[in-house]
Amino acid sequence: MVSIPWTPRLQAAVGRLGASLDGAQPLAGDGSDRRFFRLLGSPTVILLHQPNPPGLGVNENDSYFHLGRHLLAQGAPVPEIYDYCREEGWLLLEDLGDISLEAAIKREGREDQVRFRYRQALEILINMQLRGKEGFDPAWCFDTPVVHRPFLWERELGYFVRAFLQGYLGLKVEVDDLAPDFERLLTRALPPAANFFLHRDFQSRNLMIKNGRLRVIDFQGGRLGPLGYDLAALLIDPYVNLSPAWQEELLAHYLNLLKERLPGVDREAFTGQYRHLALCRNLQILGAFGYLTRVKQKVNFARYLPTAVAGLRRRLAEREGEFPLLEQVAASLKLG
Repeated sequence: MVSIPWTPRLQAAVGRLGASLDGAQPLAGDGSDRRFFRLLGSPTVILLHQPNPPGLGVNENDSYFHLGRHLLAQGAPVPEIYDYCREEGWLLLEDLGDISLEAAIKREGREDQVRFRYRQALEILINMQLRGKEGFDPAWCFDTPVVHRPFLWERELGYFVRAFLQGYLGLKVEVDDLAPDFERLLTRALPPAANFFLHRDFQSRNLMIKNGRLRVIDFQGGRLGPLGYDLAALLIDPYVNLSPAWQEELLAHYLNLLKERLPGVDREAFTGQYRHLALCRNLQILGAFGYLTRVKQKVNFARYLPTAVAGLRRRLAEREGEFPLLEQVAASLKLG
């Protein structure tokens, strides 16, 4: 039973699109507290409902609206936003269907399909990173306008300690215990200038397939940041769990695409930064899945923790001795 009040304003907006609130179909959520509904019509319409969005001044709904309009204008394949009511906390969106990149890869699974889908994703990513920064307004961001050292320290590395090591596993590990490794990691992860558009969660569940084309959702956390972060989010995504060989092939393809657009890019420097950003992202994933499992009681996320832990250990082993404190913690992890 849908328990959301259908206001006259919402009813009128839906009617103008030729859709109906009668028989609204709730859609399965993921890590967010937002609620989504498919509204029947020709075409169908998606209702995003979040009456109390996070954010002070600019809120999460505002960011979705402004960033969505901006990215669409810059050629990114995001859903069209038909209407937005800030006062009532809803948006009406283009329906991109139910097939995510994750679902397609797990269903198709053939090597040619994996290569085709991920190459398409990388082309979309580079276009969005480069064109998305053009005309970008930091005032659109509800949750900080840039990924920089303090952000990564608090929201990736510290989050890993608080939400995963302490909150999920109950370990007596403090951020200060790992601080020397964290300082070294951030120094090597961040390039001198990190001013490209960054989606922040560019992974297989946030890429939908409609009419054979990949489309991008969940961009409301967008901001400026380093190129390698979103690339890492896509390639080390535990939902699909690409093999190390696939990750290396796709990293090389991304670099080839990037060289065409930014001829002056230093491949070796970029690759080093990418590998350190991937380690940051790996820690963030563990923090997020630990939090969603333990605090939000979304226990389905627990099944991806072994994959994320294995990825962390592999990344640390590739840089043996560089992060000895993290290596020691990772080696001791027991998920029960």
